[in-house]
Amino acid sequence: MSIREISFPSANGRDMIKAWSYSPLGKPRGVIQLIHGFGEHSRRYLHMISKFQAADFVVYADDHIGHGKTGVDSGTLGDPHSKDYHTYFQDEKSLHDIAVKDYPGLPYMLFGHSWGSMLARAYAALYGEDIQALMLCGVVSQLKGCEAELGDPAFRAAYEKDPYQPAGDWMGRVFLDMTERIPGSTDGNDWIARDPRIVADHRNDPFNSFDVTLQLIWDLVQLYGFIERKEWAEMVPRDIPVYLISGDHDPCGNYGEGLYHTANLLASTGHAVQVHAYPGYRHEIHNELDLRDEVEQGLLDFLDGVLVPTKA
Repeated sequence: MSIREISFPSANGRDMIKAWSYSPLGKPRGVIQLIHGFGEHSRRYLHMISKFQAADFVVYADDHIGHGKTGVDSGTLGDPHSKDYHTYFQDEKSLHDIAVKDYPGLPYMLFGHSWGSMLARAYAALYGEDIQALMLCGVVSQLKGCEAELGDPAFRAAYEKDPYQPAGDWMGRVFLDMTERIPGSTDGNDWIARDPRIVADHRNDPFNSFDVTLQLIWDLVQLYGFIERKEWAEMVPRDIPVYLISGDHDPCGNYGEGLYHTANLLASTGHAVQVHAYPGYRHEIHNELDLRDEVEQGLLDFLDGVLVPTKA
C-alpha cells in the first residue's frame, strides 16, 4: 500500500490544497473520496482509510482551506478565505477530477463525516452524475444553533461588516448546547466522543483548530440552509444509493432525529437509503476504539452490496 501527496490550487484563488492518494496492494476495485469535518483534517481517518485499502479501494482525501496541512503550511489555519460555501466542494471537485484521471472507469464513491457529510450532500446534488455510492457519517441535521442563526440579521450584519474577524461568540451560538445531554460534562468538546482520550487527542492535535474566522462559521450555516431542504434531495441523482450513520447521542444530528430526517428527505424523493444509528454513541463513531471496526465493516458491507454487479 502506498501514499502519494498531491497539491492543487484552491478555488479560493489563494491557497494550495494538500491532498493524498492511498492505494491498495492489489488492483483497485473502486475509488473512495473522503471528506473530513469542521476544524480537523483528513489524517484523522487513517484507521478507516487502511480498512478501505485492505478491501482494495483507493482513497483520495484532502485538507480543506483553513484546515489541516493546507492551513498550517500556508499559515492560514482557521481562515478559509472562501468566496462562499461553494468554494469547499469546488475544491472537492478538483480532487475528484484528479482521482478519475488517475483511475478512469473505476466506480467512484463519496464519504463525508460531520461538516464533510454536509459538503458531500451538496457535492452529490451539484456534481453527482458519476457517484455510485454516498456514505454520510455524523450527519448534521436539525442542529439547533444552525437553525437559529440561519436567518439571524445580527449574524449577517457581523459577517458583512468583517468576515475575517475571529468567530468569537458566534462559534458558541452556532454550536449551541452541544453538551446539554451529557451529565457531568467538564469539557465543552465532550460531544465529540464518549472516550475522553479521543476528545483530548482532538484538542491536542496541532492540525486541528476551532479557532476560526467568522467566514468559516458563516459558510457552514449557509451550507446548512442549502442541504436541509427537500429541494436539495430532489437535486441528488436518484440512482445513488445512500448510507447514513450516526450515534444516537450525537447533538449534530439532533440525537438521532436529524439522521432520520435526512433519510426521510431522500426516501421521499425516491432514493434508496440505508440508516444505522449506533445506540449510546456520540459524534465520532468511526474513532471510538470499541466501535470503529464495526462502523468500518458496515461501510464495507454497504459498498459490497453496491458493487456486486461490477465485481469480477
